[in-house]
Amino acid sequence: MPRYAIYYTPPADSPWSNAGNRWLGRDPISGEEFPQRSITGVPDSILKKLTAETRRYGLHATLKAPFRLADGFSESHLIAMAEAFCALQHPIAIGDVQVRLLDDFLALRPTHGNDEIGALAMRCVSYFDALRAAPTDAEVAKRRRVGLSERQESLLQRWGYPYTEEEFRFHLSLTDSLSGVVDDASYALRKAAEERFAAAQAGAPLVLDALAIFREEQAGAPFLVWKRFPFGAQQERATLPINGRLFFFIGPSGGGKDALLCWVKQQLPSDADVVFARRTITRPAHSSESYEAIDTVTFWELAAGGHFAMLWQANDLCYGIRRGIEADLKAGRDVIVNGSREYVPQLRQLFPSAQVIWVEADAALIRERIESR
Repeated sequence: MPRYAIYYTPPADSPWSNAGNRWLGRDPISGEEFPQRSITGVPDSILKKLTAETRRYGLHATLKAPFRLADGFSESHLIAMAEAFCALQHPIAIGDVQVRLLDDFLALRPTHGNDEIGALAMRCVSYFDALRAAPTDAEVAKRRRVGLSERQESLLQRWGYPYTEEEFRFHLSLTDSLSGVVDDASYALRKAAEERFAAAQAGAPLVLDALAIFREEQAGAPFLVWKRFPFGAQQERATLPINGRLFFFIGPSGGGKDALLCWVKQQLPSDADVVFARRTITRPAHSSESYEAIDTVTFWELAAGGHFAMLWQANDLCYGIRRGIEADLKAGRDVIVNGSREYVPQLRQLFPSAQVIWVEADAALIRERIESR
């Protein structure tokens, strides 16, 4: 499965992007690779080795570390949430940056601290976490290999990444670990990086004005810029999207909920940001209703895998609502569900703000509709 990461990267053709691409020998937007410029005192083969992992990502700053989508979510959910999120963020001037040693690698870091960037990073971490699948044992082991503090271990367990919250340090990586590299070579690398990025510093200020979603097709493959989302907020204070509303329609079988919801859908304007949740039901497909028909074994396999935001049983059938609606709600979309009366107590626990709508119909009409089936 592919992995996605939410990064900051300078826009294409900016002085910063050009300098970073030349330094690492790769453009993460086009995917093009080319020879790195030589550095006096550092053999080309050593330079390539000391930037191998960083080159795989391209010039970037991590806001939310790579993750796989959890079962039940799709790329369309990630895009919808990113659009809603970025529309409410405002550009942040990063200010002067310097080539500095961070732990044991070189990176571009702001000269002065910037609380706004840290706050933005934490908004990214928390807002998009609903989409994140748990990391694999191998991925967790790789994080631990560098040696984590007790606090970093706690953050790894909570967010899947140890360098969040107060451990976050905004930076754009320039090398891999320089541990074991002789001092002369480390000094030559640093001086060369300072020279390469000095022109970018003089040419244009570095501004965090968009998020980029990077995509790794498979483990070990190069990361590529998949989608870029400019910030659109005009106000000074950035916010998170307001959750959409959840409408849960219930009523007796044969009461005409499907016909009513079909009518509602027809009355809405074409640009209405409303989602009509499609039910998954353990019965054969029927022309009178649009739903996902599956067998009982498959239904419970999906349930065990966490694919459903809601599930209930009625009339000897199993009903499920796939958890993609959770992303729709976080993106600010209203969601309409054709539900069940028996599920309302659980609904109140999982979605306390849901609005339950009771649909009634004439008893004789209901009997006639049921008998006609």
